[in-house]
Amino acid sequence: MTQILLKSDTQATEFGHLTSIDLELNAAILELFYLACLSFEHGESAGKIYTCEYAGEIKTIACESPFNTLGSFENISKKSADWVLSRTLFHHDNQRRRARAAQENAKAEEKHQSAIEKKLGNLDKAHALRRKLITDGADPDEVNRLVGGLLFDQRAKLLPGPDQTG
Repeated sequence: MTQILLKSDTQATEFGHLTSIDLELNAAILELFYLACLSFEHGESAGKIYTCEYAGEIKTIACESPFNTLGSFENISKKSADWVLSRTLFHHDNQRRRARAAQENAKAEEKHQSAIEKKLGNLDKAHALRRKLITDGADPDEVNRLVGGLLFDQRAKLLPGPDQTG
């Protein structure tokens, strides 16, 4: 069993509080993490395993800032979880560098509208990739890039769960 903790700093978001879109995006991040691990371990058959042997469970949710969600996944190994976490962190840091560079060049936009549009766009990307993974399979790195970007936008971190042992 592998446990993953998703920490999301809701006070640092565009709105300064948790929204329903944030909840859905955080759930999509955990789901894509699970699919990336299955894809890393099982290749093209990951979609079949996902639909036939789904073994994910949300163990706890802490409704404070940071908003913590602890997920438990029965049929993925610590090795695949560590690989996905390390690759996601790499892509998250790249996204952060790109965002800083873009921020220097960009003018201030309509905050609420652009934030909502961005979150909805992220949901579309997450759901499209999830469908692709289930039906056709995908490269785990493709999933990691998207998860890294979603984590950056959500001001969130994926961490090994508290009960995770070597």
